Amino acid sequence: MHDVAEKAKVTPSTVSRVMNGSSLVKPITRQRVLEAVKSLGYIPSKTARMFKSGKSGILGLVVSAQHISELIFNAGFQALFKALTEKAHSEGYNILIITASDPDSETFFNVIKSQVADGFIILSPSNNESLAAMLEESGIPYVFNMKYSNNAEDIYYTSSDDLEAGYMAAKYLLDLNHTDIRFIVGSIKGDVISFNNERINGVKKAYNEYGIPFKDEYIVRIPGQMEESYNGIHQLLQTQKPTALMISNEITTVAALNYFYDYGYRVPQDISMIGFGPSDLYRSLRPNITSVSFDISHASGKMVDMLLQRIEGIPIKLEPPKKPELIIRDSTARNI
Repeated sequence: MHDVAEKAKVTPSTVSRVMNGSSLVKPITRQRVLEAVKSLGYIPSKTARMFKSGKSGILGLVVSAQHISELIFNAGFQALFKALTEKAHSEGYNILIITASDPDSETFFNVIKSQVADGFIILSPSNNESLAAMLEESGIPYVFNMKYSNNAEDIYYTSSDDLEAGYMAAKYLLDLNHTDIRFIVGSIKGDVISFNNERINGVKKAYNEYGIPFKDEYIVRIPGQMEESYNGIHQLLQTQKPTALMISNEITTVAALNYFYDYGYRVPQDISMIGFGPSDLYRSLRPNITSVSFDISHASGKMVDMLLQRIEGIPIKLEPPKKPELIIRDSTARNI
C-alpha cells in the first residue's frame, strides 16, 4: 500500500479509502490511485480488509477425510460443490474446503473453531445433535447440507422432500408389478442418516397403500464407497433374488452397474433399478438410469442464503422443501 501511496502522491489512508470504495475521495485523486494500483499490480490484502470489516469473505465447507472422496467421485457432491461455489461467488464470498480427520462431532468442532471463516457448511458429520449444540453454544454460524438429525431444534439445513422421494420411487416400481424390492441405503458407522430414514418411511407408505406387507429385509445398509458397495451388492445377490433395486447413493449405483456387467445381469430384463441424485449423472450411464432427481442448484442457493442470514443475525424463515422429480428412463421395466 505504501508503494501505491508514493506513486500516486497521496497518503496510505487515502489509498485505503479508495480500495474500500469510500465516497470521501475526490474523483481526480481516485483516478490517480487506481492508475498507480494498476501499474504496480497491487492486490489488496484480504487479511487487512477482514480486520476492517470484521469479515473474512470466506465460507468454510467442512468434510471429513473419509468423505473427501465424495467431493471427487460422487456426482451429487460435485454438483453441490459447483452450485455452492457459484452462489457464494455471486454473494461476494469464496468457498474454502476444510477437512477433519474423523467425522465425529468433537473432531469437526475442533477443526471449525480454529478456522478463520464467517460461517460453515458442514457435510456428513456422524453425530449432528452434539455438533449442533457445541456450535450453538460457541455462537458459530453454520448450516448442514442436509438433515442429519431427528432433533426438532436442529433446523439449520436445507432439505429435499425425502419422504416423497422414497414414496414415488417405490410406488412406480409397485405399479410395474415389483413387490420384491430392495432399498439400498448408505450408512455411517452402521447408522442410517435421517434423510434415508425419511426415504424409508416413504417406501413403507407406498407398500401400505398397496396393502403389501413391508419386511425389514427390504432395507439393505451398504457403506457408500465403491469397493464396499460392489462387495455389498455381491453379498446381497448371492443370497437374495429381488426383481428391483432402489439405490440411495450415486457411487453405489455405479458399483451395482459394474457388478451387473461382471456377472451377466441385464438391466432391466433381469433386474430393474432406480437411483437417487443428479439427473445428469444417471442420463450419462448405460443404460440410462430411472432416477429420483433433486434440484441441487436450488438447494445450494437456499443453503448459502441461510448461512449468510445467520452470519448477519437475520431470523431464518423456513420454507417447505422442493418436491423431487421422478425421471423415467431405461433401467426399469414391468415385472412379468
